[in-house]
Amino acid sequence: MKNDETLEREVRASLRASATHPIPDDLVARIGAIPAGQPPSQGTVSRLPRYARFAAELAAAAVVVVAVSALILSRNGGNTPGGPLGPGATSPATPVASTAPAAVATPSPSPSATPVETVLPAAVLGLEPASVTFVSVDAGWVLGTGTCAGGSCAAIARTGDGGRTWSPAPAPPTTMAAGPGQATSGVSGLRFADTNNGWAFGPDLWATHDGGTTWSRVTIPGVPADSPVFALETAGGIVHAAVLDGGNFRVASSPVGSDGWSVAPVRVPVGAGPVPTVQLVLSGAAGWLVENDRTVVGGARLANGSWVAWTPPCADVVGPAYLAASSPTELAAACDVGLWSNPTGDHLYLSHDGGSTFAPAGTAAPLTMAAMAATASPSVVVVGGSDATGSVLAATADAGRTWKVVARLPAGQISDLGFTTATQGVVIVGGVGGSASLLMTRDGGQTWRAVAVAGG
Repeated sequence: MKNDETLEREVRASLRASATHPIPDDLVARIGAIPAGQPPSQGTVSRLPRYARFAAELAAAAVVVVAVSALILSRNGGNTPGGPLGPGATSPATPVASTAPAAVATPSPSPSATPVETVLPAAVLGLEPASVTFVSVDAGWVLGTGTCAGGSCAAIARTGDGGRTWSPAPAPPTTMAAGPGQATSGVSGLRFADTNNGWAFGPDLWATHDGGTTWSRVTIPGVPADSPVFALETAGGIVHAAVLDGGNFRVASSPVGSDGWSVAPVRVPVGAGPVPTVQLVLSGAAGWLVENDRTVVGGARLANGSWVAWTPPCADVVGPAYLAASSPTELAAACDVGLWSNPTGDHLYLSHDGGSTFAPAGTAAPLTMAAMAATASPSVVVVGGSDATGSVLAATADAGRTWKVVARLPAGQISDLGFTTATQGVVIVGGVGGSASLLMTRDGGQTWRAVAVAGG
């Protein structure tokens, strides 16, 4: 049990971060209709950045400080864009070159923290990064807010040398959006399958099949034209998108080289909380969808080329789960156990059979709440979230037996955490009351450094 001073510090820090984002009017109305202490009812979907979402849920719970402290100990920080938006061509946590990544050095973690370098200001970055995608060790793109003749606009920068240098690239003629639940138009995420085929999404969907030289607005048949895209990932020559269709999340798929979209029959009902989010994770021909809405609500699984109903990990722990995959069979899930009952912290669960079964692994991660997860190999997992000091990345190199904090991050949300190979990974941090930055690791997540992105 934490003492009063520690408890107050955590509550104040969380509320200060939460206060930087206004809560949408429709969410305020929804929260006001929820009696204190009662789980929220089904309602309109809205999507907030993680820390703004945390503030909304505190209001919805209407609890006293003691109860708030329990939430802080284990609540997720939030997933952008549709949820975890993965940076690799195959998924946030799946190596591109192979579904069976090469062995990665796993030095014994130490309890000491390794702070990241000073975050570069927006004026140096050239654009405000919001999403990152790599298709190889060298080729990558960043989507963010740039400056156009009429003001701010969506901008893209491209690298051909692993993020060491960047140059402006054509972007779709649209605006940047905070996310599919907060805007009716614009984009917030970016994924490429290869050097030719890419997609900007959330809530709108744009596609390029000539390396970004031209972009076209895409409408997915089989769902209403205004259905927002919450998440999108690509692997194995197929692109998959999680789309909100009324009260259900559905999965639409297309070959990467064309816009031949079709919608799978499986439906994942929207949860009962105020801010549902969806995560898509792909590895080769395998895939998984997880919906969190305070707790794990439901999911779907890609098996034998078809999306079918699936029970995600941690559906019974009364908290959210964040999934990552290093191969079609090796999965890791960071779960905030007991979030809405008896919080016990962020725990790692592992699957060695493609998600059919999960088992708890090792000790709890040094986090009070999780936000995203990525895995470079079955033994190397990085979880983004927060501890008593603020936003952090915590890593294990021995499948959860021991952990260490590997980076302390600027205030704000954590997005697009993932590995392109067993050693190279990315994450975007910040953006709440300050500049967002792209960080990269080249040693399997042990150290992270800010990368200057020119563009816009």
